[in-house]
Amino acid sequence: MEIVRTKKWFYGLTLLWVLMLLGLGSWWLYLVFKLHSTMSGLNLPELGSQSKFLNMMKWEGSFFFIFLVLLGGSLFVMYFRDMKKSKSMQAFFSSLSHELKTPLASMRLQAEVIKEMIADDTHSHAQLSDLTQRLIEDTHSLESELEKSLQLSRIEQDAPLTLVPVSLERYLKRQEGKLPPPLRLALYLDPDASEVLADELALNMIFRNLFENTQRHNRATREIEIVAKRSGQEVLIRYDDKGEKFEGDLASLGNLFYKFQSSKGSGIGLYLIRNLMKKMQGAFEIKNDERLVFCLTFRAPAGDTHV
Repeated sequence: MEIVRTKKWFYGLTLLWVLMLLGLGSWWLYLVFKLHSTMSGLNLPELGSQSKFLNMMKWEGSFFFIFLVLLGGSLFVMYFRDMKKSKSMQAFFSSLSHELKTPLASMRLQAEVIKEMIADDTHSHAQLSDLTQRLIEDTHSLESELEKSLQLSRIEQDAPLTLVPVSLERYLKRQEGKLPPPLRLALYLDPDASEVLADELALNMIFRNLFENTQRHNRATREIEIVAKRSGQEVLIRYDDKGEKFEGDLASLGNLFYKFQSSKGSGIGLYLIRNLMKKMQGAFEIKNDERLVFCLTFRAPAGDTHV
C-alpha cells in the first residue's frame, strides 16, 4: 500500500478557506452590530420587534463567529501536528534505514570474508569463530530493529496482548545469558515479587530495549542492578545501570522518535516500553535524580495476596 502524503497545496487551500470564512463572519457580525446600534439610536416604539430580532441575530452571530474561530484554531492545530508527525516519520525512516543498513553491510562483509577464508584454507579456528560471533551479533541487531518496528505497528493498531504469570527470576536469568560479556545482572528480588502478570513477547521487547539502551549510551557499565519489590497487588521493578544523569529534556524522554544528541537508534525504544506497560495495565516511570533510573510497575498475578 502506498503511503499518501498530504499535499502542500491542500494545506494552502484549507488555510484560504478558513481565512475567507473568518473574514465573512467578521464582516457579517460587524453589519449586525452596526444595524442594531443604528436602530437602537432611533428609539422608535414601532421598532421594538425588529430590535428583538436584531438582538437575536447579534447573539447568534456572536456564537457563529466563535465557532468559526474554534474551527480555524482546530484546523491550525491539526496542520501543525500533521507537519510535526510527518517530519518525525521522515526522521524515523531515515534513522531506521541507517540502523538496518549498517548491520546488513557488516553481515555481507563478514560472510564474504568467511567464504574467502574457507576457500583458500588459510583460516584459523579463532578467526573464523570471531567473525561468526560478530555475524551473529549483527543478526541480533537487525532482528531487534525489525522487532521494534513490528511492535510499533502493533501498538498503533491497538493489537491485544495476552497476560500470563511470568517467573521474574527465571526470565531475567535467561536474559542475562544473552548479554555480551562483561555485562552482568545484579538481581535483588523479594520472594513475594517472584511473578508478574505480563505478555511474554512484550516483556522481551521491554527488557531488550532497556539492555540496548544501556549498551548504547553507557558503554562503561559492567553491572545492571534490578530490584523487584511487592506493593499490594503490584510488583515494582527498579532498573539501574549506574549511568550518568540525563541532561536533556526529561519530559520528552520516552516520546516517539525523540533522540537526545544521538545519531544511533530509531528513537522508539522507550516509547515502546511506556506503551507496552500501559497496555499491560502497568506503568513506566523515568527518574533522573543522581542518575537516570527506569521504574516498571507490573500487576501481580490474581490470587496472590502477599502485601
